[in-house]
Amino acid sequence: MIRFAFTLLVIYICLGSAHAQEPRFIFDRDSTTTQSVAPKSVKKKQTISKSVNDSISGDSLSKVPAAIPAWTIDARLGQRIPMIMDTLFANYHQQALVDGQSVAMGYLGNWGSPAQNKIFIERGEGSAFSYLDAFNYCYKKPEDHVFFDTKKPYSNITYWSGGNRKSKEERFTGAMSLSFNKKFSLGFDVDYVYARGYYQSLANKQINYNIVSSYKSDNYQMHVFVGNNNFVNSENGGLKGLSSDFENTSPDALPVNMTETWNRVKGKRLYMTHKYTVGYNNQDSTTFTPVASLILTSNYVDQQRKLSSNQTQLLDDSIYNRNKELVFDTSNLNDRMAYYSVKNTFAISLHEGFRKWVKFGLTAFVEHDMSRYAMPGTVYPSLSTEKFADHTILVGGVLSKQKGEFLRYNLSTDVALLGHNLGESRLQGDLSSQINIGDKQALVKASAYIKNLKAQFFETNYMSRYYKWSEDKAVADRLQIKHSNFDDVRRVFIGGEIYLPFSQSRLSGGIETIQNYVYYSKKDTDTPISVFQNTSNMQVITARVDQKLNAGILHWDNQVVFQKSTNQEVLPLPTLSLYSNVYIQLKLAKVLNIQLGVDAHYHSKYYAQGYDPALLQFYNQKAMEIGNFPIATAYANLHLKKTRFFLMMYNVGQQFLDTEYYSVPNYLVNPMVFKFGLSWNFTD
Repeated sequence: MIRFAFTLLVIYICLGSAHAQEPRFIFDRDSTTTQSVAPKSVKKKQTISKSVNDSISGDSLSKVPAAIPAWTIDARLGQRIPMIMDTLFANYHQQALVDGQSVAMGYLGNWGSPAQNKIFIERGEGSAFSYLDAFNYCYKKPEDHVFFDTKKPYSNITYWSGGNRKSKEERFTGAMSLSFNKKFSLGFDVDYVYARGYYQSLANKQINYNIVSSYKSDNYQMHVFVGNNNFVNSENGGLKGLSSDFENTSPDALPVNMTETWNRVKGKRLYMTHKYTVGYNNQDSTTFTPVASLILTSNYVDQQRKLSSNQTQLLDDSIYNRNKELVFDTSNLNDRMAYYSVKNTFAISLHEGFRKWVKFGLTAFVEHDMSRYAMPGTVYPSLSTEKFADHTILVGGVLSKQKGEFLRYNLSTDVALLGHNLGESRLQGDLSSQINIGDKQALVKASAYIKNLKAQFFETNYMSRYYKWSEDKAVADRLQIKHSNFDDVRRVFIGGEIYLPFSQSRLSGGIETIQNYVYYSKKDTDTPISVFQNTSNMQVITARVDQKLNAGILHWDNQVVFQKSTNQEVLPLPTLSLYSNVYIQLKLAKVLNIQLGVDAHYHSKYYAQGYDPALLQFYNQKAMEIGNFPIATAYANLHLKKTRFFLMMYNVGQQFLDTEYYSVPNYLVNPMVFKFGLSWNFTD
């Protein structure tokens, strides 16, 4: 690992290349297709990120000139979304923790392991290839990448490490970007993870890299994203029994349910978007005013998931409770699922403000998606596969206003006219503005959506060694397996948010009504896990408070999330989740910035969703409640010139509290461990 990191370090130094830090979101990051820049009258950037790091830390000690243009893109239309470059100093250590990706996270123990956000409002819809959802926090898509324009080559390398030689968790990232001229830029990034883990058969490894490019002129813009992902996750099926049953047993000696079993998810993506714009030069002949654009976006995705094992029997019936009426292969496990998609989107856009009376922008688009799905064959131990094809055509539009300080809005809609997703539709929008409270400014935002969604293909059709069901009645009858007939999932949400810069307060919340919710569940100990649909309505109510307090160098930051699911059997959620951070922040000799503190993640006790390796999904269970304990970290973050680094002692509460630290039922978080990391910028 050290040799690998050192080799890449030398390469990056020799290249003298460039990289922006992790993307930071500004206030009006919305759920439709565009993002606005914070009003000019608001001097400081106001963040509304859903992650702990973004919402807690607003300081910037970046040595990158603030004038460097930076942006992300909308994946469907390729629209440029302005970003403010930032390098986090406060709470930098949280970036190295899965816990730090939200107020409450469920995961298997290591960085890079399958994970689920316990804050429901942050989960999103889910992807067509559902096996990737468990790696959302470390899987980069085109819309996640930050493009930027640099006058000088600029690069960044990062190294994190923790644990002893046997259990060490390491991550190395490197990225570069350089602009050949004012129009053309090229970039590259790599992310290498090797986490051995504290528990038996729980190591994971990741190698992900992306190549990006952009071209921008008045009349033509182009963005390219070429990505590769490779996740290898060793599976142990969780602990056998409770850790309290094995006192004085080292973590690596605790009994587990399986060994020599792996989930592999690998794939590639080729994304390209073109935008040709017509317009005119103003009277000074130096400023170009766009009038209308033609947009073409192409997106090729190829993803595969493989579950393999050297065990003849992966799990015994007491764990899996397999359907004994089915005949299963008794040879080594080798289940494969695959997803291929070629999606093309054509759009025509009319730009906002090309005339004074044009107060909004308008875009219409049509999209064609050719998809292929593959699963193991219905007869074992053959090499046959079941293949399914689908063509989806949808149309939609966007109405938006992104200029002006006092009112901005986005409204988008799309509806599927052909294919498996026929009838699927979305109508969503948000509105933001500034208001005065006394003589001080505040930012407010309202958002809402109405969605009519189809269940994902791998939710409704599944064939493997351990599970089989199909929504296709003919297939189900032929195989004599469960027939799952799913109705459309209907979701209606309305919410709002207010940010008070003068008191460093943020209040947000919303209510969502869901009908026909699709979920995995193990109803009782005598039945296997399966997919179900809740045909009745249920509501999810969310309220959140983010508050920063300080007195001189002493700071106390808090995030509190209240959630209420009206049907905990279908959608279990912790009622209370919080993140609290007490620290001092100071500067020594005018060059060394220091943050010293203790923080903790906590959520109330509930029947959290379990994790099933054979499905690579989280499922409802009623066998184990977890929660009601803090995951506390003592840390030091430091920043010196172009280098940031952290030192921390993770899970210090384990030494003082008599509790079992489960993040997911049967999966313990790592014991107390020392971790460190550094991030080094190169600007020449």
